[in-house]
Amino acid sequence: MEPAAGVTREEIIRLMLCQLSAYGYSSLSQAIATHTKVPMTTESNSRLSELVSAGLQSESRRLGGDVEGDAEMSAEHHEETGGLDLGRAAHSGAAATMPRYSTWYMTRHKGAATTAAFSRDGRYIATGSVDTSLKLIEVDRVRCPLTGMARPEDKPVIRTLYHHTAEITGVAFHPNGLVLASCSVDRTIKLFDLSAAYGKHSFQSMKDNHAYRSIAFHPSGEYLAAGGDGCEVRVYNVSTGKAYLLGSGAQHSAGITGVGYASSGALVSSSSRDGSVKLWDGATGKCVRTLDRAHGGQAATAVAFSQNSKYVLTTGLDSRVCLWDVGSGRLMHAYEGATLDSPSSGAVFSYDDSRVLVADSRLNDI
Repeated sequence: MEPAAGVTREEIIRLMLCQLSAYGYSSLSQAIATHTKVPMTTESNSRLSELVSAGLQSESRRLGGDVEGDAEMSAEHHEETGGLDLGRAAHSGAAATMPRYSTWYMTRHKGAATTAAFSRDGRYIATGSVDTSLKLIEVDRVRCPLTGMARPEDKPVIRTLYHHTAEITGVAFHPNGLVLASCSVDRTIKLFDLSAAYGKHSFQSMKDNHAYRSIAFHPSGEYLAAGGDGCEVRVYNVSTGKAYLLGSGAQHSAGITGVGYASSGALVSSSSRDGSVKLWDGATGKCVRTLDRAHGGQAATAVAFSQNSKYVLTTGLDSRVCLWDVGSGRLMHAYEGATLDSPSSGAVFSYDDSRVLVADSRLNDI
């Protein structure tokens, strides 16, 4: 079948690769990308299904005689359902069961490890270090299902990536799972193509006048939010590398320590050394809520949304982790007990939002 007019073979293959990855067939999409020499880079992992859905809806309306244009759904009216609900949890009466954690695998950088992230499909782990390198770990090789242990011949670290010249401060996987982004004190963001059979260097780079501290992909993969020692949150168009600033006139008054996207992409969050946390409209870039003195005037060091985007979790140098209601800006709970005196301290939700995990700066435990 020949491509439709105006659509190239490469564009069609790339959409197919992204959709295969979205359905969990990352190995297959990798193999096809290598064979066809059409690398997956920056497209939305759900773009093909979105186009098919839009086409089917358009055809349905045409066949039904509806010639009116599509009603565009505004992101600000999109609300995630289910997930973490403190009101419901408070009345459930169920006692919490504490999980048991054990070490499956350990690898080392030449310098201190500073950051780590899972790919969305759980296939990969990426780590960054002050030694300027990145390690890519394949999860299936970390723990053998039969023995429960990693085997030496499995070699979980499948690739080491280089291209930064200073400490790496953040890593993030593109939603398609085949592009890795990293940011650094060297004032650059690098994008690495994981579908390429070989290669240790990035295929795209973005540069700023300040050190970067945190990055996060939009759920579509088309944009990348970044924050660093400057006071502004930048959002990059991944395809073009062009950036725009969020909230002209409403920026933080000190450096950015963390950024994150809500699961719908409707909101962007940022934490800052000025002690505040801000929520930004993902479409207009306007600041829609500011949590002043979120940590008693101490620096806010990290921020993360719950999966349903109803709550935002912040970490601060007051050694508290705070859970806030996004809709009202009300403090729902403060978690205490860990010493959090590192500028890189950051709490995260567990995979199902049932727990909050944070590393104690002094005891070196979770």
